[in-house]
Amino acid sequence: MRLRDLGTPGFGWEDLRDVINGIAPTQESALFREQNPKSWWWTAEIDFMAALLHTMQLANWQRAGKGPQPKPVKRPDDTPKRRRGLEPRSAADLAERRKRMRQRKADSG
Repeated sequence: MRLRDLGTPGFGWEDLRDVINGIAPTQESALFREQNPKSWWWTAEIDFMAALLHTMQLANWQRAGKGPQPKPVKRPDDTPKRRRGLEPRSAADLAERRKRMRQRKADSG
């Protein structure tokens, strides 16, 4: 199986889809790293060490009794940020937006 054979009867697009879907979603996978560019390196061990660090920081802060409470280590996040105000607030709001889009389409076409 070679990429140059893609599209031939022996190796169709469905076969490529099956190969991609069969790739294990581990951090060693190039596909996983491509899909999770900000967090592919964040393993369970690193998460555990970050939790330990935060626990120790809190314990020391409690004993000292001074200063602001320590914040936990920020975890990497690959989820896209949602932009406020773009989500429809109700079914009626969604229907109104669709109506305006159809009207714009009809006006421009």
